Amino acid sequence: MLHLLRQVVEEVNSTRDLQASLRTVVGRIRAGMNVQVCSVFLWDAHVNRYVLMATDGLSADAIGKVTLTQNEGLIALVGKREEPLNLSDATRHPNYHHVPGLGEEPFKSLLAVPIIHHRKVLGVMTIQRTEPGRFGDSEEAFMVTLSAQLAGVIAHAEATGALSGLNLMGGEQLDVRFAGVAGSQGVAIGKAHVLVPPSDLNSVRYRPARDIAAELALFENALTKVRSELTATRERLRSELRPEELALFNVYVGILEDRALGDAVVELIKKGEWAQSALATVMRRYIDHFESIEDDYLRERAADMRDLGRRVLSHLQASVPDVAIPDHAILVGEEISPTVFGDLAAGRIAAIVCTTGSANSHVAILARALAIPTIMGVQELPWQGLQGEELVVDGYRGHVYYRLSAEKRQYFESICKEEAEREADLESLTDVASETSDGVAISLMVNTGLQTDVVRSQNKGADGVGLFRTEVPFMMRDRFPSEDEQAKIYRAQLEAFAPLPVTMRMLDVGGDKSLDYFPIVEDNPFLGWRGIRVMLDHPELFMVQIRAMLRASLNLNNLKVMLPMVTSVSEVEEALAIIHRAVLELNEEGVAVNLPEVGVMVEVPSAVYLVKEFATQIDFISVGSNDLTQYLLAVDRNNPRVANIYDSLHPAVLKALKMVIDAANEGGIPVSLCGELAGDPLGAVTLVGLGYRHLSMSSSNLLRVKSVLRQIDSGWAHTIASGLLHLDDPKVVRSTLRLALRKAGIPLTDLGILPS
Repeated sequence: MLHLLRQVVEEVNSTRDLQASLRTVVGRIRAGMNVQVCSVFLWDAHVNRYVLMATDGLSADAIGKVTLTQNEGLIALVGKREEPLNLSDATRHPNYHHVPGLGEEPFKSLLAVPIIHHRKVLGVMTIQRTEPGRFGDSEEAFMVTLSAQLAGVIAHAEATGALSGLNLMGGEQLDVRFAGVAGSQGVAIGKAHVLVPPSDLNSVRYRPARDIAAELALFENALTKVRSELTATRERLRSELRPEELALFNVYVGILEDRALGDAVVELIKKGEWAQSALATVMRRYIDHFESIEDDYLRERAADMRDLGRRVLSHLQASVPDVAIPDHAILVGEEISPTVFGDLAAGRIAAIVCTTGSANSHVAILARALAIPTIMGVQELPWQGLQGEELVVDGYRGHVYYRLSAEKRQYFESICKEEAEREADLESLTDVASETSDGVAISLMVNTGLQTDVVRSQNKGADGVGLFRTEVPFMMRDRFPSEDEQAKIYRAQLEAFAPLPVTMRMLDVGGDKSLDYFPIVEDNPFLGWRGIRVMLDHPELFMVQIRAMLRASLNLNNLKVMLPMVTSVSEVEEALAIIHRAVLELNEEGVAVNLPEVGVMVEVPSAVYLVKEFATQIDFISVGSNDLTQYLLAVDRNNPRVANIYDSLHPAVLKALKMVIDAANEGGIPVSLCGELAGDPLGAVTLVGLGYRHLSMSSSNLLRVKSVLRQIDSGWAHTIASGLLHLDDPKVVRSTLRLALRKAGIPLTDLGILPS
């Protein structure tokens, strides 16, 4: 059974066509399980029916023609219950539905299992035998395992099919929608520019060859170059390596000269496939084959094949000229580096779509700062086939649209127009006081990281910087910036906002923020070496950075320093010792700097309970609601599979926020919140109701938040927030907030909620 499972999944993964995949499945299962029938029905949402997509054993003429409603027959019953159905005699079941012409009259026993992907029923797979009797437990377990394995393949194949504009029944499909997670609000219409990671075999997808002869020449040229490189490397190392070690290069060259591999790639190219995906397909087959072998030595050869494939692929990719990112492009890719923002002028990017990550991935946070509509975690998007295609990005709902109907296009064009008008209206609030309708002042600050944030923030009338992400300049380089380089960066921020305060967070790497030149490889990075832990283990990095900050603040005195990921008082004491030593050293060097205010971020559960203890050591508290939510809910904020669980308005998070503000007030220490919750108008209203008076957010959200806060009474907000603390579901929290604000006369568009 295990061999059959591996064989089916491997063959299905290597096919590009959904029909071909399903034909492979039913044929292999029928033969391998010794059954008379295997069939697959898929749910077509466009006609609201299950469609027979493949069968081996029933009438082939029925494929694509036999359909069942969601309440019709045993197929519908399995889909509705979302569980297997194992029957000794299906014809005796009350839900049995006879379909004329299907040819299933002779068959009695039936095993049907649902195909489910991300809680969505994609279809039902069945096996049948003529003799009555239930299928065995091992057979049922196999079918359940296989359906789980195939669900992702089928979901991706359906998405790829949708890209061609056809539904399962073959009709034209408009308004094709792919769902992800809203990362940054806004709507954008533009053409996709695909960003492909270099030399990644798994990221290469099928593309038809424009010129087969040219693709063949490119492939042969790439093979020749890699062989030459390996031979040259072998000769260069001949005096340093033993003969058995040098033999590895001969093995590599031999693999490339073996026509079995080359001929397989050539065959795919001749069938009309471009060289890159032909190579990737063949190499993935070899890699999967070696990885499935039980012998340890042979299994390790998978790494050799992967390395060779990457070498050849890099030459194929080098032969394709780089396409400049056009103005107003929608960047699309698996994982887009935040460094892309440093390479492009403001306004160049219309929107961003990533197939991985979540609303609190670093790229999404930066996109919000730059007001770029962004969607994360669009897992089923066949992104590599989108180059140059027109897309619509709905950053409010987290949807990507393709092949728009005239009606849908008109709707989104009107949204874009309304957004521009609303933004113009909000500009009038730039110099207006940030306060509630009853006169309670609320300090609205900005989160920054890029130099472009400075201009944007000043144009919004910010009260200072509540969070300067110092890791961003580090991420833009290929090495650690020197003390002088850091001092220039920090000075620019401090001067731009002086005399307003600028709160700089000490370098916070690890987790989802990595430096290529300082890799941190861990099984569980969010519970590993990150934040203050890294800096205390590397006091030389800490000292260089704090010295640069202090020097940058000379004669400005608007610097505040914040320590990230603090979990204990001892960490604060160690950090303070280094900061005091830096001040002393600079004074001894003749640089008359003052000791800045030092605070800690409350972003892990332990810190929630230590606020009073922290208050005796430091000058302020800042709540990082992004990580606090992640750790309280045990949700990796970059994992789209659990993105729907991540919610900063979860009752547990609200209770923790209330504990922090109460403890800070009791300890007589100022407290602010610098997570993305502050930039959500619903969140800002809740925070004011809980007692927070200092909020820091992306500059793009500042005026919208100010507009909403100026329309509410602080006492009213307190009453609403107190009521929310007694609720037990984040969805109920949000709906309660929306209803209360609507009753208060605040338009939904002010809250970033689009009309249906």
